[in-house]
Amino acid sequence: MPEQQPQEYIEARVDIPREYADAVCNFVIENIANGIVLEEEDDSPTVGIQFYVDEARAGYREQLNLYVASILVDSGLTPPTISERRVKNLEWIEEYRASVKPIRIADDVVVRPPWHDPLPNTRYDIIVEPRMAFGTGSHETTRSCLKIIRERFQPGMRFLDLGTGSGILSILAARMGAVYVKAIDYDLAAVQNAKENCAINNVSTPCDILFGSVEKCEWDEPYDFVAANIIKSTILPMLNTLVKLTRSSGTLMLSGLLTQDEEEVSAALRQLGEADFTILADNKWLTYAVKKR
Repeated sequence: MPEQQPQEYIEARVDIPREYADAVCNFVIENIANGIVLEEEDDSPTVGIQFYVDEARAGYREQLNLYVASILVDSGLTPPTISERRVKNLEWIEEYRASVKPIRIADDVVVRPPWHDPLPNTRYDIIVEPRMAFGTGSHETTRSCLKIIRERFQPGMRFLDLGTGSGILSILAARMGAVYVKAIDYDLAAVQNAKENCAINNVSTPCDILFGSVEKCEWDEPYDFVAANIIKSTILPMLNTLVKLTRSSGTLMLSGLLTQDEEEVSAALRQLGEADFTILADNKWLTYAVKKR
């Protein structure tokens, strides 16, 4: 039976200082909603970001508030209030689906929705059903993470994916020969989407996709490759644990970070004795690739 669409959506709006609007737009598109409407005036210091969410996703408020607070923390600005109203189904999801195109991440890695045909000269063809979970390949952090995995991941490695979203990073690791994958997210919709995408991609690697956070790894042996594509306010409190979960000479990849986070994150890594890292920048976003000592 076809999936039943909600009869109503929540129309949400948040007014963001202009210099932070791009970051919030990207976060909303990839992590909360399937599309946005921008309302801005040339002489206004803020940009209105409007989007639609299913009523079942009411938890988006806390998610967005935490993110906005994290990027405004050093500005002295007060996080804005999210306004809401209920609207009838505008069928905007179908319009969004029609707009999603395949994305070539590296020379031989392509991310595409299931209704598009594979692109030629593609070794790793990753199919992602774009629902309300982070990771369709269009966001800078997702692209950077995929590039680093493509460069550093080797067959036979064990892969840990914290904040898995759509499961896109785990799928590439599995395709590249991972012997085991553990993918975790605190959003049930993301967990369901990651499982769906692993099935669509015929992932045969032993793979646990779990609801929760880093506590799900408390008794695990160190991993060869640990990925945490989240946000600074979540990464820093668990950084020591992430380092311990990475085996010696393994890779710890940290993303979801803004350029303004570099000094604090770099200092935190050095304080833990981890100074061997490179930073991949894409627009305002940073991704760390740390070689565990």
